[in-house]
Amino acid sequence: MTYSTTTITSGSHTTTVAYGSFTNSAGSVEMYKAYSYYAYMPSLGGAVAFAILFGLTFIALVVQIGWYCRKRKAMEREAAFKQPSDVRSLVLDKENVFESDGKGTATTIKPIEPCSNLRLVTKFIPLLIGILAECGGYIARIASRSDVYSLGSYVAQTVMLLVAAAFMAATIYMNFGRLMILLNATQVSFVPIKFSTTIFVAGDVLSILLQGAGGGILGSSDNHELGSNIIIAGLVVQVIIFGLFVITELRFLFLADKVSRITPYISRHWKVLNINLFMCSILILVRSIVRLVEFIQGYSGYIIEHEWFIFVFDAVPMFLVTLLFVATFAKGNLFKVETECTSLTQKQSDNGL
Repeated sequence: MTYSTTTITSGSHTTTVAYGSFTNSAGSVEMYKAYSYYAYMPSLGGAVAFAILFGLTFIALVVQIGWYCRKRKAMEREAAFKQPSDVRSLVLDKENVFESDGKGTATTIKPIEPCSNLRLVTKFIPLLIGILAECGGYIARIASRSDVYSLGSYVAQTVMLLVAAAFMAATIYMNFGRLMILLNATQVSFVPIKFSTTIFVAGDVLSILLQGAGGGILGSSDNHELGSNIIIAGLVVQVIIFGLFVITELRFLFLADKVSRITPYISRHWKVLNINLFMCSILILVRSIVRLVEFIQGYSGYIIEHEWFIFVFDAVPMFLVTLLFVATFAKGNLFKVETECTSLTQKQSDNGL
């Protein structure tokens, strides 16, 4: 397929019109008017840079997750050695504003069933998928650079960059849900803990399906308005679910030390992890609101016509999410918190408490 362009000038306004041609089954050449799916020429440098950056953070996270899987046995021995000898006296010293024996004294810690390495790894798989989607999205934008009239590469970058955030959010939900259980602080959640993670993840999956379906309609149908409306519905679900989650997370941030009877006797890894999850949540929420406004404005809107929005309000926040996970992993990761908390409660159980 080949294209030819013609520049039309009317007064002070200049427009470039493209015409495509192809050979039909009868051997005749047919011409048609081609439309660019972008209001600008996609930046090659920006797309290449973010494709590389997301690729590097993917590799870094895989290495870190693998390292902590192998290191977990050593961490368990270290946690057991550092635990206080009289767990009962320590546990019963802490006041719990949500749950007590009626005299302001906290009840004993609930035993926690340890997660296997495999189960912990699965909590990071959505994040890794999201990073690969970001990488793929910017590779598709590189392809669009050479053919702005190609629907395939346009839809590919649209869908992958949209759903990437939802995949990353799933890892945040699962890490946060496990963190509340480990700290015996499930009272903080507005929703019963056995339903909390399920509701947030289910909302996330619905968001992914809607955004993916909308992108599919953009690529397989001329009804672009329908595709955009379905994407808008997916983004609305994402913003609502994520907004509720951020409120829960903020409440946990302020109340965890008051509610949990475990936090005084473990390292601050749990706090680093929680702050990381909160900061990542804010970044994704801001990004999702901007993308929602973009699709509400439509194809003639200010946001979609200016490429810097996709980099400043999508690429940068999503890269910061991945960078935060990489940068804080050594000082605040679920493997370490899991080991410390389950070792502590296991010692309580061994002491017959």
